Amino acid sequence: MLAGSASTPLQAQEKAGNVVQSPPAQRRAPPAPAPTETVPSGPRSAEARPAQDISEPTIEFQGADGEALSPEIQRELLEQVKKDPPPVDRVPPSITSPAAAGSNDDEVVVTGQRPRGSVVGDLPPERTFSPIDIRAYGVNDIEELLDTVRPQVSSDRGRDDGDPVVLLNGKRVSSFAEIAKIPTEAIERMEVFPEELSLEYGYPADQKVVNVVTFERYNSGTGQLSHAMPTEGGRDTAGIDASYLRIRNDTRFNFDADYDRARALLESERDLARVSGARDDGRFRTLLPQTERLALTGTVSGNLLRDVSATLNGRFQTSDTRSLLGLAGDQPLTRDTEANAIHLGTSLSGSAGRWLWFFTGNYDRATADTFTDAGGALEIREEARLVNALADGELVFSGSVLNLPAGPVSMSLRGGAEFRDFRSRSLRGGDERRADFSRDRGAVQASLDVPIARRRKQPSSWLGNLSANANIEVEELSDIGTLRTFGYGLNWSPVEAISVIASVTDEEGPPTVEQLGAPLVVTPNVRTYDFIRREAIDVTRVFGGNPDLRSDNRDVVRLALNAKPFQATDITFNIDYIRTRIEDPIAPFPIATPEIEAAFPERFTRDRDGRLVRIDSRPLNFQRSDQEQMRWGVNFTRPLGLVPPGSQNANVRFVSGGEAGLQAAIPPGARIVRPEAGSAAAKRVENLTSRLIFSIYHTWRFTDELLVREGVPVLDLLDGSAIGGRGGRPRHELELQAGAFKGGLGARITAAWQSGTVVRGLASSPGGSTGDLRFSDFASLNLNLFANLADRFGGARAPNWLRGTRITIGIDNLFNRRPRVRDDAGSTPFNYQPTFLDPLGRSLSFGLRKIL
Repeated sequence: MLAGSASTPLQAQEKAGNVVQSPPAQRRAPPAPAPTETVPSGPRSAEARPAQDISEPTIEFQGADGEALSPEIQRELLEQVKKDPPPVDRVPPSITSPAAAGSNDDEVVVTGQRPRGSVVGDLPPERTFSPIDIRAYGVNDIEELLDTVRPQVSSDRGRDDGDPVVLLNGKRVSSFAEIAKIPTEAIERMEVFPEELSLEYGYPADQKVVNVVTFERYNSGTGQLSHAMPTEGGRDTAGIDASYLRIRNDTRFNFDADYDRARALLESERDLARVSGARDDGRFRTLLPQTERLALTGTVSGNLLRDVSATLNGRFQTSDTRSLLGLAGDQPLTRDTEANAIHLGTSLSGSAGRWLWFFTGNYDRATADTFTDAGGALEIREEARLVNALADGELVFSGSVLNLPAGPVSMSLRGGAEFRDFRSRSLRGGDERRADFSRDRGAVQASLDVPIARRRKQPSSWLGNLSANANIEVEELSDIGTLRTFGYGLNWSPVEAISVIASVTDEEGPPTVEQLGAPLVVTPNVRTYDFIRREAIDVTRVFGGNPDLRSDNRDVVRLALNAKPFQATDITFNIDYIRTRIEDPIAPFPIATPEIEAAFPERFTRDRDGRLVRIDSRPLNFQRSDQEQMRWGVNFTRPLGLVPPGSQNANVRFVSGGEAGLQAAIPPGARIVRPEAGSAAAKRVENLTSRLIFSIYHTWRFTDELLVREGVPVLDLLDGSAIGGRGGRPRHELELQAGAFKGGLGARITAAWQSGTVVRGLASSPGGSTGDLRFSDFASLNLNLFANLADRFGGARAPNWLRGTRITIGIDNLFNRRPRVRDDAGSTPFNYQPTFLDPLGRSLSFGLRKIL
């Protein structure tokens, strides 16, 4: 079943404010008749345009992206209008009469308005996903969707893993957990914006922004079962998830319960070579630990006052992990970790004159208890406990401060406070160590966006759209002092199809309280490769916090180009150039190469024979790092087959749950379409709701150098040096995704490839020459197949048990490829065996999902 927000293409666009008409007052411009199988609507806005002094009606048809359709489609739709005029008494409510407007009697003007859920500011999105696009990925909720399209929403500018800022209906949320489990069927559109938009919401300009807009009416319960296991046997995982979501305009209620568990994978369950003469203790060592997790999340949202919306969110999560660490004599060593976390969050939003405001407040408390067998006759268990409590609040104001010829100058102001208490305790051999860190943080941030030129406001401007922005943040931390961040940039769009962004950021960042005060954890029997002696051994590694860490300073220069050169084709091109220099970078302790040991000899302990026995792996500050890279990508989407003219951007909605669910979900005035199976109309609907998707991203690193300490050589991670267990940094990385969806069946392929690396300058080989360790290039391919059973079997007449049912089959690492490592003699060091680098290999997964 399909439902839209109006009964014809033109009426749908009128409702969203996307159609501009200038007919005489005596003769209203009629809307185009709808194709019998589609119900489009326009989620994009268009700016009001001046009425034209003409005697004949002028109609412009626009797609969901707010852009005019191609001339051929314009002519075809206009012919439909002329052949099938509507009743005279049907007047769209958005039309202003000549008398009321005081305009020329021969003119009628339809003004535009911003679509529901729009973000602050006028920065255009890099990508927009419609409900049909999202459905073609075959994913269940927002969390899975963002993970699937990660190359398109991640950023390399920030400190963390590149995850985006996620908004809901153009507003901040208290935490991502609040919206992570919202089903994809509730999404009207998803927009991806460049990092500069994050400033408008009080975030640093180092994360992309994803705006998820939900339908105004949605009601469903969802149940899901999943199971996965490797084809080589061993570890299997299973999960169950149940959720309920109800949306009525600004009111939202959501509850989710999620449970999963995974069995341990033992070394004995894989074909591993053993060190000559060493005991075979594979039954007492885990490659992957046993885990169990339960999470409960609840959210309620509504209007406190007429113009103030509020959200309250709560989450509880508990997890247990059990690992086997080998043998001490004849005694097995185990480690158990129990972790619990609670979260309470709230968000408020509203308007005050020309200003929009957002408030978010959170309280989080996490505890973790770790128990490790120390070995010996007394069977002592070492203990480590941490308690991390955080309360924070932020208030953001965003609005315009004055008007220039090119448009309004917008400003964003943020003020926030944070109170953190971190306590840790470790007990080892009767020696107790405690750490108690408290950090109070106050921060203010201001950003300014100044328009310099605008095409539509200044038609004679040859610059196109041009604006400049600047931002500054000052933080006061009770245990660190004052830190500052400053940034500025330019946004330029010479033509509508091209946008260019240039930005510079200078940022100071403190170590986290976890990095400073994590409890001391000593782990025995950690498999380690000693690069100096060219041997694999078991050593004791020490983990925990380092109270001597310093704040870092990060300078980032970015140039970005986004282009959509073909108006009628959904294809976009992205190019990002990023140069980063960090003074005093904070990092986990690297692998034990000769270069690292020479720079930090105090972190390594060797016995009288020179054998490595202990490594202090607590985090540290390096001296400096320099990185330079370019990342480019192409995204392409299109229907599979011909669709009715003007319907390429139709806002089609898919509803499950029979007539009751349909009537509850669709807005007033919507039309339900049920084409006969096998008819031409049904085939056009199938084409309209089909998709071919393709994306490719390539990262090319030009420079990646690290100075670990003054007085030692610079490490070139692209040419012979390494700090991670997977060798140096690959110079090239590719991420590719291709998929197709039609008639309820979908397939998606995800591929990743990285170039090989080498670690040079190892200890002398038996022949006397300096040895190398070579990491081959590596590629993996994942396959995902899914079927929406009602679409495939029965359509609108499908029985209730089929409606909303999806079956998913996945194969990760389809060809069972693993990384390969060889030394100069062609041998693989013990702990670089492919199974250690990728214990699972190829794995199969199965999922069953039902929407009620």
